Amino acid sequence: MQDPLMEFSNRIGNELFRVLVQRALEKLPEKSDFDRLTAMMGATLIVLAEVLRGPIEEGQDAEKLIDVSSKWLRKFLEPIAPKVET
Repeated sequence: MQDPLMEFSNRIGNELFRVLVQRALEKLPEKSDFDRLTAMMGATLIVLAEVLRGPIEEGQDAEKLIDVSSKWLRKFLEPIAPKVET
């Protein structure tokens, strides 16, 4: 059985991704794939920044939270980009 936190992350993360791709195709049909990718990365980073905003405003270490975020991003990309340093 999967950890409830990881199950939440996987399920909701995939839902958010599907909505993001759908919106990018709907709202930016005339843009290149690279432009849509750039816009989707920007939207994703805004979501991450908003998630981190509360803890940072409450005094948690911003650098530590950014480092943890970077670590997880590398971990998620490792299966397709094994040269990404972890």
